[in-house]
Amino acid sequence: MATVGAALGGMLASAVIKVVIGQISSTIAGEINLHKNIKKDLEKMKMTLESVEAVLSDAERRSITDNSALLWLKRLKDAMNDISDMLQDFEADTNFNLLASTMKKIKMPHKMKEMQKRLQKITYDRNNYRVLPEARSEEQLVRDIRETAGNAEEAEIIGRSEEKLKILACLSENSTQGTTIFPIWGFGGIGKTTLARSVFNNSQFKEYYRVWVYVSQTFDLKKIGNIIISQLSQQSQISDLHSIHTRLQELFTGKRILIILDDLWEKHPSQLEQLKAMLKQGEGSKVMVVVTTREENIAKEIGTVAPYELSPFTDEMCWDIIKQKCNFEACPDKERLEPIGKEIAKKCGGVPLAAQSLGHMLKFMPCEMWDSVRTNHIWELSISKDTPNTHEVLASLLLSYNFMPPRLKLCFGYSAIFPKGHDIIEDDLIYQWIALGFIEPSSAFSTWHVGQNYFRKLLEMSFLQHSKADNRTLKRKHVPRFTMHDLVHDLARSVMADEFDLEGPNCRYAWRTRADFKPLKPSTTSPAKLRALHIMDHTYTRIQFHHDVDSPAKYIHVLDLSTDCSHELPDSIGQFKQLRYLRAPSFQGRMNPRFFRMLSKLNYLNLHCCHELSALPESIGEMKCLMHLDLSRCIHLQELPLSFGNLRELLYLDLSNCNGLLGIPQALGGLNKLQHLDLSSCKNLRGLPDVIRKLTELCYLNLSGSMHHIFDSSSTDQAESFIHYICMLPNMKQLDLSSQGEYSLSIPDSASRLSKLVLNWCRHVTRIPECVAKMDRQSLFGLLPEFFVYSDATESNSNLGLLEHINPEQLCIRMLGNVRFLEEARIINLRKKQRIGELRLGWLEDAKRYVDDMELLRELVPPTTLQRFEISGYSSVSFPDWLMSIRNYLPNLVRVEMSNLPNCNSLPPLGHLPNLRELILGAMKSLEEWNIAYSNGEDSPDELMFPKLEEVIIYNCPKLRIKPHLPRASSWSITRSDSVLISWGESVSHTGASSSSSPVSTTLEVTGSKLPLQQWSLLHHLPAHSDLDIYGCSDLAISPEIIQALHSLKSLKLDIRDSDHAELIEWFTYLTSLQQLSLLNYNKLEELPAYNSSQTSNNWKFVTAID
Repeated sequence: MATVGAALGGMLASAVIKVVIGQISSTIAGEINLHKNIKKDLEKMKMTLESVEAVLSDAERRSITDNSALLWLKRLKDAMNDISDMLQDFEADTNFNLLASTMKKIKMPHKMKEMQKRLQKITYDRNNYRVLPEARSEEQLVRDIRETAGNAEEAEIIGRSEEKLKILACLSENSTQGTTIFPIWGFGGIGKTTLARSVFNNSQFKEYYRVWVYVSQTFDLKKIGNIIISQLSQQSQISDLHSIHTRLQELFTGKRILIILDDLWEKHPSQLEQLKAMLKQGEGSKVMVVVTTREENIAKEIGTVAPYELSPFTDEMCWDIIKQKCNFEACPDKERLEPIGKEIAKKCGGVPLAAQSLGHMLKFMPCEMWDSVRTNHIWELSISKDTPNTHEVLASLLLSYNFMPPRLKLCFGYSAIFPKGHDIIEDDLIYQWIALGFIEPSSAFSTWHVGQNYFRKLLEMSFLQHSKADNRTLKRKHVPRFTMHDLVHDLARSVMADEFDLEGPNCRYAWRTRADFKPLKPSTTSPAKLRALHIMDHTYTRIQFHHDVDSPAKYIHVLDLSTDCSHELPDSIGQFKQLRYLRAPSFQGRMNPRFFRMLSKLNYLNLHCCHELSALPESIGEMKCLMHLDLSRCIHLQELPLSFGNLRELLYLDLSNCNGLLGIPQALGGLNKLQHLDLSSCKNLRGLPDVIRKLTELCYLNLSGSMHHIFDSSSTDQAESFIHYICMLPNMKQLDLSSQGEYSLSIPDSASRLSKLVLNWCRHVTRIPECVAKMDRQSLFGLLPEFFVYSDATESNSNLGLLEHINPEQLCIRMLGNVRFLEEARIINLRKKQRIGELRLGWLEDAKRYVDDMELLRELVPPTTLQRFEISGYSSVSFPDWLMSIRNYLPNLVRVEMSNLPNCNSLPPLGHLPNLRELILGAMKSLEEWNIAYSNGEDSPDELMFPKLEEVIIYNCPKLRIKPHLPRASSWSITRSDSVLISWGESVSHTGASSSSSPVSTTLEVTGSKLPLQQWSLLHHLPAHSDLDIYGCSDLAISPEIIQALHSLKSLKLDIRDSDHAELIEWFTYLTSLQQLSLLNYNKLEELPAYNSSQTSNNWKFVTAID
């Protein structure tokens, strides 16, 4: 019986033979002047292949269990590839080299005869291999995308809700200071990554910084560290581990972070210990790490808490998935299908990935086909070295693959050229399929549209999945990414087998990452087979290809040089006469104009960020097949040639950030098929409106940061008419008008025809019709969550009314001083927007006001659902009634921040808030007293104030005193607010019941105090087991009373830059409970008697002296 790897190799024969038959037909009907005998031989060869094709269904089915049929298919596929190579070789120099073309025409008859003999032998052998023709059912077609496309994101897998809740509860229980590593383990395809993703997106971690790392089988600590750094900051790659640790410590300190380490394979304990050490960085941090792995031993080794085993699904759960994916409720004959479907579900082995794949495959199949799936021989296929569950999932994936249309099999197999975990961009992959001839021509749809259908089909079958990677660090952030599950990737690699092996004789598709890139040499056994080459290394010095006539390079169809290296394109690239796809970003030097003429078959060209490209030659107009052109960030490109308008097949054009480029409107006039146009940050766009109206196929237009280069600031009516004409284009779906700065925009009613409108960073949007605003209540097309109120002399009202129909989770309203009338605030009716969980209201402190701040705030009553509230720049002395009765209006608040309130002299009764955990008071120079006592007398005097308070931050409040006692909180930070430190006499201690119960320990941080430490009466009110951090305070001399107040201090951190070192030498000795001492900007550790004292040294865990 065949193994998986062997059986899959034969299944591509039907796909390859279809491509070759199409290639022969194209050659016969093409522009090449064929000798009549050659034409006759080609027609005869085509008939032979069509006869062979008739038996392939039986042969591929037999190949699963019959080695002779498998061998016959392999020989047939090899012959097909050689015929394809022969035809490519024949056509290679026809248009460019008369002598070479003549010689090939002379040699061609002999090659044809040899190939015909080989085909005859294969045809004869089919009888010996017992491969017989049979009646075949009609080939399953790839349905049009409009019939089958559902939501882009997969729904959460059925049956994992309970596991998700358990994991979230476990994470919550272990959510302590420091780093917690929580492993989830289970076999491949069971849903570990999907479950981790649901945790990643859960609102429980809304306040966390979030990082996603795909680890993979190649374990690289530097790579893991750099990915974390890149997602927490904008820093580029760091080369050494020590610097990575240092940077992680800086980034982790004081933060709450959730990290997902997906698909960990590393088993060596020392490597795992290094990984754990790297993650345990940052003082005062709370880092939750969720790890997914297939190995229980890895889970136990890496975890700091008990690992969670993800169990297989029951057969009933697998049946539920199959029903969902095949739209079972819409199927006829459900009574007949259900028992068959349940039998198929049992074969899934409890693996949801298998059920998803089978469910998609069964969609639209008749009952007879369901039965053939149930009884298929593939379930008996031998799969070595796999667990039973892996056997089931691979068998089900193989069965889905077996039912694919032939050309879709090729597209799927080629997709595994990308490494595991690699992010795939849909458009780029489709163009590669087109370049390699995998897409079947259609009379009804364009090649591009058929490619989209293929991609969508793979997505529906779960052979492709939405990527879990964070797009924030990527260049094309708005472009969705996709990836392959590891098991699916293994299947695809088995499909292509030796065609991915660059060292082997049959390699057709290669992915190179080695820095020592060697010249490609012709194979001794099989010349000119290479069809796709990806070079992804970031450190190589120069690419070289041989110039000899048999160089494999000259038959390459796909060349991807995505290295982001600044080197010139190799001179030898001109020999790639069959090249259809060229990606060469960031290359330096002037491109030889001859390249454009020689590479006339290109359908995809990406020269992104080629800064030295200053001109395009007229010969670019000869690229009659070009469909995709990316010239973004070619900042020195000066002008588009007149011939640019000859690119009639162009579908995609990106000229973004070509700041000095001239001739754009003129060049666009003839591009009638254009669907995607990016002109963001382009300057020379006058005359564009007249051209845009002619681009009737346009679906996507990006004019980000460009409107003021099309119209002057006084032409707002013209700009609105222009936007209207864009929206009225028959195929227009997405319009990006972001980053227009101070340019005024008025959105017309016709924008309701769009599927997506982007207005990010547009501060002066004066109008959005109700019919448009209701399309995006969450973000208002990017104007939210941070909304800027705008009004000018020509407007009677501000734009605040744009918020009337929104209902987001977060809302920040800036520049409220621009509101003209109170009625505007009444219209938006914040109180009814029950989805708002976070609200920030801001005025510019010294800006002009049209209405009084307190009167305006009176109309901005938040919803009772509010959990986080911030107010800044408010200039009134007191607050409206709803804030002074805050418990009745906002009982769910957990965080309050009040800052830059220069005239405010009192605070709302914040102590009444039952759920308040975090309080920030800042820059309130007139605030003199914060009386936390309950003042209205309506409730019991014993009621707890601040029952859940955890953190208090006070800064730049120089007059503020707290009365009658200190609210209890686990963390206090006081910066340049000295009156807070001396709010009580030294002998006063609080014993009343009107504050929350004392926490186990408290961290107090004091910064920038000018008072002597001896006067800090607040220290007498700290609970036992406290930590004290002091920064930038000059007088740190202490008294016996202060020593008594700090007798239970566990941790002390001092920045003694401006202090008298001599004053400190003695008093550390008296802190007998001290366990941790950190001295910043002190390099005389040997002078500290406490360090050498037997009285205290045994208690100290460590001492640091940082200069």
